[in-house]
Amino acid sequence: MTIDPAPAEAHRIWEKWIALWNGDLSLGEELLAERLTVHSPKLSDSIDPGLISDRDSALALIGGVQGIADLTYTTEVGPVAEGAYVTGGWRFAGTYRGGLPEAAAAPGTPVTNRGIDILRIHQGRVAEWWSAAENLQLLAALGLLRAG
Repeated sequence: MTIDPAPAEAHRIWEKWIALWNGDLSLGEELLAERLTVHSPKLSDSIDPGLISDRDSALALIGGVQGIADLTYTTEVGPVAEGAYVTGGWRFAGTYRGGLPEAAAAPGTPVTNRGIDILRIHQGRVAEWWSAAENLQLLAALGLLRAG
């Protein structure tokens, strides 16, 4: 049985979600279910959220985003909670450090992105998340867009 998070709990979960993406990976065990499902588009050969099925692989993906220096996620909208779901809009900004195998961007390239995450909470932890972002701008900045 799923127990819906109270509004205060939904805000706490969202704040920890943003802190996790800002690099506090120690929150992973508390915040993420051991097994989870991710619905998000593949950005490159090395960034494929569809391969995530557990906490460790989620933390590896989130930790990989730390390849952007001065990375700062902020909340733009929400969080909004309904039933077992917590939703919020976010924005990040930072500087590409280099090292993404497929990227043509030079280290030092500024990057930004914004999107929305929907989190399904089960027993106080994120068990499923959907992410939709304005990835074209990010992919272009990193030199990851390819014709045809």
